[in-house]
Amino acid sequence: MVFILFAFNEPNYTTLYSNLPPEEASEVVKYLNTQKVPYKLENGGTAISVNKTGVYEVRLALAGKGIPASGMIGYEIFDKNTIGMSEFMQKLNFKRALEGEIARTIIQQDGIENVRVHIVTPEKAVFKNEQKEATASIVVKLRAGYTLSKNNIMAITNLVASSVESLEPADVTIIDNKGRLLSKKPEDSELAINSGKQYEIKSGIEKYLASKAQTILDKILGYDNSDVKVNVELDFKQVEKTLETYDPESQVAISEQTSRNTSSGKSLSDSNAVFSESTTTNYELSKTIEHMIEGSGNIKRITVAAVINGVQKEVQNGETTETVVEPRSDEQLQQLEQLLRQAVGIDPTRNDEITIVSIPFEVNQFDETGFVSSPMDNIGEYVKYLLLLLGVLGAMFILKGLLKKLKEEKIMIGTVGAGGYSDQSFDALANSASWDPGLNPGGFTKKKNKKPLFEMGDIEDEISDEAVLKKMKQDKIINYVGKNPA
Repeated sequence: MVFILFAFNEPNYTTLYSNLPPEEASEVVKYLNTQKVPYKLENGGTAISVNKTGVYEVRLALAGKGIPASGMIGYEIFDKNTIGMSEFMQKLNFKRALEGEIARTIIQQDGIENVRVHIVTPEKAVFKNEQKEATASIVVKLRAGYTLSKNNIMAITNLVASSVESLEPADVTIIDNKGRLLSKKPEDSELAINSGKQYEIKSGIEKYLASKAQTILDKILGYDNSDVKVNVELDFKQVEKTLETYDPESQVAISEQTSRNTSSGKSLSDSNAVFSESTTTNYELSKTIEHMIEGSGNIKRITVAAVINGVQKEVQNGETTETVVEPRSDEQLQQLEQLLRQAVGIDPTRNDEITIVSIPFEVNQFDETGFVSSPMDNIGEYVKYLLLLLGVLGAMFILKGLLKKLKEEKIMIGTVGAGGYSDQSFDALANSASWDPGLNPGGFTKKKNKKPLFEMGDIEDEISDEAVLKKMKQDKIINYVGKNPA
């Protein structure tokens, strides 16, 4: 009871913080001691556990005091007075603050337990061709069983490159706490990612078309009587076109100009005046301008291959009946081909092809896994029956031993009543024929004649000594079995 009392009254501890640096663990312990909060130190002092009921309150209170800071110093380093600090120290503090802020951003990603960032920013050179590029190195500590994907690695690379002036993604190196290189050249990574996406698109379209065709064949031929494979060629080029089309048959007047010329005589009295007028009309052909952008991922060609199982027929060969698999008729194959053409969307202009072949499936020699079946494949079933047989035999052997022991054991019967019975074995009791309390009060004697044992008052019926002995045997056996259940 004392142990149960202590065990149930002990608080249920849960982790408050883990993987704390010694200086930050000291700050947390100092606060817990001040607030008189019970705690436990684990993992060499790097993990602190408190009562589960108040873990969130303690965590919020510590966060309000800026504890823990995760060992990362950010821009709060400039909150202190920096009067009298040299330019070198100012640059160094800026570098420390930038590294801390980037580390805080990276550690928020899922699966990252801790991170360290190192940035190298060279001095400005006079000439551009002599300027050295900035570089960055990142060490991440991942949680147990977690792996960063290629997209996560590229995202961290671009994040760091965008946070530092004149830093290119190719100059960012990422490794994990086990020394494995995680980052690669961005151009190679982008090419691999694009290729992977194209392969996923291609596989998705092929599975979609194959499932449509397979559903039709399963409903017509039955399950596992056909197999359909689809190959799709896609065009991932993105083309941008600008077309100008002129129609020579159509003309449109866009402007009209009229000019008049007047010529008088040599003198005012000369009446030979000349008047001339001309009209100029400008025409232009109709023009159509089209700006088109063709999307990527267009289907260039589709090929479909389908294998169909034959039809099983029973053929009489003499006195025996054999099952023969015959190919399906050409008419049925043409009907199936027409259905698949409509389901998949075969276009002859794209040189699409479809092939359907009826071949008997091989199902006798090999099982579904492709291995030859043998009696050893069901060894587990045989072992189960063997263990069951051994269990039955063992139970029978133990039961036989118990029965033999019970048979050989003597049952001692003590005295009963005033005269009582002397201690005799069960065998003696079983072999006795009658009991005479007058001649032999303490035991049994064999008597052939049946006589009344004793007067029962008003009861006039006589009870034979054989019935009494049978009743005594029953009572003694029941008493013995109750005391010795084995």
